Amino acid sequence: MADNRKYYIDGSTVRKLDYYAAEPARKAIPNEMPKPQVRPKKPTANPNTRTKTKTSTAKRIKDRRWVDDLKHGFGMICAAAVVVCMCFYILKLSADVKDGKNKIANLRTQLNAQLDENAEYSSGLDSMVNLEEIYNIATNELGMVYSEPGQTVYYSQSNDDYVVQYKDVPEAK
Repeated sequence: MADNRKYYIDGSTVRKLDYYAAEPARKAIPNEMPKPQVRPKKPTANPNTRTKTKTSTAKRIKDRRWVDDLKHGFGMICAAAVVVCMCFYILKLSADVKDGKNKIANLRTQLNAQLDENAEYSSGLDSMVNLEEIYNIATNELGMVYSEPGQTVYYSQSNDDYVVQYKDVPEAK
């Protein structure tokens, strides 16, 4: 009997199957009367007892759906607010980066100008120094003399910037 219910339907839409029409007709037994179906009694509404009826269950489901929809809506609003805040934060960060780049460019311009100015002062100082006059003052007034060969001591240092002397310079070899 289960095989009679399954059959293929041509077409692009699904049609509702009529299972009872597909079954073969049953033979009626002459002396048998159909039994009446017994319906269950509906519970009576008693205000003192709580009874669950189909309408109250449907109402509770509808109320739950409303609460669930409200929760989902609130969640979506919160998510949208977070996304908008993140967009504004990203825009602020990009503006800060551009501002920082502009400040760096201005500082580089100032540094180059200061280096040019220092070079001009240095060349002016170099032209003001007269080496012959310094030699005359050192030898005649202060009694200084040039060093003789063997008096000059050379030693290596690890850093080219400056030397911190913790002990006396070693003697020449």
